[in-house]
Amino acid sequence: MYTSSLNKNSGDYQKEQPSTTVFKWNYIDCGYPIVTSIGNSGDGVMATEDKFGMIFPGPNGEWYPATAISVGAYTAAGKTPQVDGSVPATDTASTSAGLDLQMDCETGGADVGLEMVVGGGPMGGNHGITVGTHSGYIDATFITPDWTDFDCVAIGWRKVEDFNDGHVPILKTAASGDGIYTDFAAFGALGDTNLETATDLNNSGSSTSTDLGASVPVDAQNLRVKIHVGYDGVVTYGFVVNAVAGAGTLDEPASAASFTFDSGDQIIPYIATLSDTAAADVLYLKDITVKKYPSTDAYATQ
Repeated sequence: MYTSSLNKNSGDYQKEQPSTTVFKWNYIDCGYPIVTSIGNSGDGVMATEDKFGMIFPGPNGEWYPATAISVGAYTAAGKTPQVDGSVPATDTASTSAGLDLQMDCETGGADVGLEMVVGGGPMGGNHGITVGTHSGYIDATFITPDWTDFDCVAIGWRKVEDFNDGHVPILKTAASGDGIYTDFAAFGALGDTNLETATDLNNSGSSTSTDLGASVPVDAQNLRVKIHVGYDGVVTYGFVVNAVAGAGTLDEPASAASFTFDSGDQIIPYIATLSDTAAADVLYLKDITVKKYPSTDAYATQ
């Protein structure tokens, strides 16, 4: 334990600080999220980049906010994000249930999805980290019966900026292009069945997308992905396929391109999804954890 006599600006003091849980939710252990009424021009009708919010109950009765935009038009026949499927007492690697984030696939729509900032809003707050002052990670588990129905199922960290609906479609292409946001690192199933990373630094105008080769998601099996940002801004990635939600041994993709955020960058954790074809399908989020550490990576275990 530290004492009041220990310099609170010292590394010794900071290393003894516990992590902050920015966001924690599991479809079995937690209550179901509360979603604000969706609709703009009509009840349940949204244009692309319309905003909405959610509140997620944590495992110990705490509450976590999330803020989202619709990517692509959302019709009255669309499906508000909600827990669906047969929720079991214990997850398996192939249980088809969770928070359905497909948005408007129920109507057979293509190029619809969302960007969701977890733990707060897009303009900053305690859910974000400042590179050089904090480290942290976002870790999430998804499942869908057919990964080819979604060109973007990703998590990431991006610089504090207001939403822009042009970002997620760039992730979907899994190719170089202007990712809109000044700085970001995203990881997940990008471009149908590939696992890829996508990054941009200092608004270069052309983001970098890296195909991770043999590392791929599998239909009807859990995909867990994690992005860790070190105190020095260095980004590392981990994934596991066909493990219980939030569990399993993470592998680091060998072919991921190196990326480092600049010291002083203020970055926030987010989820990005986008459908591919006009096939009705589900995309379940089963488990998510975001943590923030005060100074070093000492407690930020992979």
